[in-house]
Amino acid sequence: METNWSIRLDTEAQTLGDRAATRLRELIHSGVFAPGQQLPAEPELARRLGVSRPTLRAAVAELIADLLLVRRRGVGTFVATTPHPADGLERLVGTGRGIALLGRRPGTTGLRVRHVVADRSLAGDLRIDPGDPVVHISRTRTADGVPVVHCAEWIPADLLPDPTALDGFGTRDSLYDVLADLGLPVRQAVARFVPVLPDPDLRDRLDVAPDVPVLLLEQRHFPATRADRIVLFSRNWYDTRRIDLQAIRRG
Repeated sequence: METNWSIRLDTEAQTLGDRAATRLRELIHSGVFAPGQQLPAEPELARRLGVSRPTLRAAVAELIADLLLVRRRGVGTFVATTPHPADGLERLVGTGRGIALLGRRPGTTGLRVRHVVADRSLAGDLRIDPGDPVVHISRTRTADGVPVVHCAEWIPADLLPDPTALDGFGTRDSLYDVLADLGLPVRQAVARFVPVLPDPDLRDRLDVAPDVPVLLLEQRHFPATRADRIVLFSRNWYDTRRIDLQAIRRG
């Protein structure tokens, strides 16, 4: 019996080509396609994924550019012998999925969902008024049980269909996916990176020494449905000794 490799559209913000590329990455990182293995012939792979051959070609070209696949002229397309986890800083990939694509088991500890009001600083980050209601999610993500990134995220409550819509957010949930289900698919993010020394709370969450810097990734996310609003402001602190962050830069 055939294994199901087919794909589906998760959000309106993703094209079929995006999903085809994502599904191929998942098949590679889960070991369905092992390092050095040749991919099935294009007609067969397109049929198994449920996409057209032009869509498949675009997805394969993207993974070749990301160093996950290698094309050998006259022979075929192969998984790179040492695949590079290129779903990092250049793609809007949730922390859990990013950890999984590195070949590690994602987990969550210390999850809290709170209703707060924006102070002047947070209001500026979210482009809302001070005192406006905000949903604050904090959690520490683990890789194979080891803490690697602490996440703090804020969502303006007025953008949600119901102020309590995120109250049931769980340890295995993807915030990007949940927001998409609520009609707020994330279209793009503006990010900045700052190396910082962790405060006592962060040192405890990530189990790092006082003199060990962590990388702060701060992002303002814009939804596909409301380009004039920031749907999510996040601060993620990465322990780069334990998790690798990289980006593919193209000319």
